[in-house]
Amino acid sequence: MEKGRWPLALVIVLLSLIITAYVAMAHVVFLYQARIMVKPVSSPITVIPGHCPCGCSSWSQTLSGFSTTITAYTLRTTSGYVLTTPLVKFNATVSGTLKMSLSPSSSVVSDYVNGTQIYPSPGSFSLSAGSYLMIQRLTLSSPVTSTLTLSGQYSYTYTPGVSFLYSFSETLAPPSANVMNLFNGQNAIYVPHVYQGDHQGSSNSSWPVYYGPSTASQYWSPLSSSINQPVLMMVPSSYSWSSGAMFWQSNYSGRSLTTLTITMVGVYSYNGTPSTSWVYPYVGDGYIVYLFLKPSWSISPQYNYSVPYVASNPNTRIIAPLQGDVMFPQSASTYIVVEWNPLWQYAYTTTGATGQWDVWLAVNPYGSTAYVGPYPSPNIGFPYAGWDGIGTGAFQPRPGDYICITVTYNPSTNTLSGVAYDMNTGWSASFTLNLSGYFTSPRSGNYVFGVGGTNGAGQANWAIVYVNYQG
Repeated sequence: MEKGRWPLALVIVLLSLIITAYVAMAHVVFLYQARIMVKPVSSPITVIPGHCPCGCSSWSQTLSGFSTTITAYTLRTTSGYVLTTPLVKFNATVSGTLKMSLSPSSSVVSDYVNGTQIYPSPGSFSLSAGSYLMIQRLTLSSPVTSTLTLSGQYSYTYTPGVSFLYSFSETLAPPSANVMNLFNGQNAIYVPHVYQGDHQGSSNSSWPVYYGPSTASQYWSPLSSSINQPVLMMVPSSYSWSSGAMFWQSNYSGRSLTTLTITMVGVYSYNGTPSTSWVYPYVGDGYIVYLFLKPSWSISPQYNYSVPYVASNPNTRIIAPLQGDVMFPQSASTYIVVEWNPLWQYAYTTTGATGQWDVWLAVNPYGSTAYVGPYPSPNIGFPYAGWDGIGTGAFQPRPGDYICITVTYNPSTNTLSGVAYDMNTGWSASFTLNLSGYFTSPRSGNYVFGVGGTNGAGQANWAIVYVNYQG
């Protein structure tokens, strides 16, 4: 450094100190106190806890979003196993955009929610204020044979630049069954059983008929060439006044039991109701559940397609305005026949009929004459028998929809109830009926139970893919 010269950097620092000191001495320094207000902001979209009536799924809110437990009632196709079921129910307080995505998984081929794809790429759709049931259509590369957990994310934006972020999980489990299970690659009927078909009052051995993986496409061809889900077709769609049923024997615990429940999942692929029918274009006549038969015939090969019975209406009084072809098997004691008929409230309604269910109490001691009651009908009167068109809710299922039917008997209260639930849409129809004064709660013991499909003025190729008995 040259003598007498100051380094430029040092000069700058000294000048800065002098100026800073001057400012500090020449001005008054003011101090301010401020209060920050923090207010919680409610989420614009929340989960409404719920479940499917038939146990297909249940969901609840978590700290970060929601979690769902799903029973894997899958549909086998050439591109994978398709699971269509409710995922969650949301309530939106304001209009906004919902964006959803599923985390990568080797088990997943595609995923749609309310028709919008969310996997493999995220999807978004607009919601107005209100409640929404989100139906998931998930395609898996392989059947669900053990518990599978998937995760995802979703956000809700109701103001530009402001989004609420969440996460969700869904746990899939294969359904358990003790009568029949054709889901997830299973082709099992677990109990000895017999079939019986009817066409206009005459015994028919052409149905029920099983369509396995190699022949299932014949059943599904009216709907799609890519479906090969096995089914037990109870009745074809091309025969009016026809029905088919499967019967098995189970032990019933009596009054020590909380409830007896039969759950089945049904489907149809073709609406065969002719255009000349007075109920066209609706589909009927639905599914039947039999409870507490005490027959002289047995569940053995000699009675396969040879069950003694009579059918309505040729051999019974007119039992309902809508009922299709109903078989009443031989039984020395009174038993219960329950029918879910989707024609009710669509093709026909009448005073006193509020739903889609028929319930009859029947006895056929000799196999040739069935007495069906109560008579006259407690809810719609003469000339009909039984409880006809009872319950709340009504829907017409679409071809290919899985319809879960649950019928429950409570021996403590002598109460019968049922739910028909469309797992593809969330539509449902239900009933509750107290049988006191009409039916005595059965004692414990072995009884014959059954499930069936029926056609009348309305026709479809009603099939069953799952049956479970708890009793």
